[in-house]
Amino acid sequence: MSKLSFDWNLHIGVASLREAHLYILSNRVILMKSVTLEITVEGGFHPANQLLAADPSIVRESLHYVTILEDGTIVLLYHLRGDLDKVRTYLMDHEEVISCDVPESEDGLVYIHGRPIEPIRDFFSLARTHGIVFETPITHTERGLKITLSGEEQTLQRVISKIPSDIELTLLRKGERKPRESDIISLLTSRQMEVLTVAVEEGYYETPRGTTHEKIATKLGVATTTVSEHLRKIEQRVFSALVR
Repeated sequence: MSKLSFDWNLHIGVASLREAHLYILSNRVILMKSVTLEITVEGGFHPANQLLAADPSIVRESLHYVTILEDGTIVLLYHLRGDLDKVRTYLMDHEEVISCDVPESEDGLVYIHGRPIEPIRDFFSLARTHGIVFETPITHTERGLKITLSGEEQTLQRVISKIPSDIELTLLRKGERKPRESDIISLLTSRQMEVLTVAVEEGYYETPRGTTHEKIATKLGVATTTVSEHLRKIEQRVFSALVR
């Protein structure tokens, strides 16, 4: 399958710099770029995806969190509507789903920890290995997922070239990455994101918890009270943004 390439034709003025999303890395100011793609892969992007897609009583709204853990498994926060009892049954009976948490209501965020197919594992691992951001929410199209990748221009070029050939790509948009008021990640500092990433990867939000504040602190090389304070502030900021 042919890969995508882009000519950004970047012209930066004072006004665009004020409006653009800027990252500070090694004392350099980097103008973020973004690429919006439709990705399609045979077998779906997560365990039980085909079952959920085929059931008319279930509406797949969007993905609010996706990460690949060090062991190659995938963790999702998936906004679903409809018959969530069926969702629970599908997930609990699926051999590739390790654990899940489905709300009792007919509308909510579903937690899924599972074993993805290889192309999806490699695709979402690009965030970890190349320092890019998969913007959320990620939404469904008739053929797959609509997903926006953000990062430095040269990094995005490298990432596009490394997307597994089993994934079909359609370019929907390219250009400067514009900040959004609803971008929850922008509410967190880089240190808070680091703490949150370790907490999720170590299973802090799983049932039962896979780690503790003390273990997270040891991995980060900080005091336990520092981790506790960061997680409290993270949860306060994220939950406040969700209910505004």
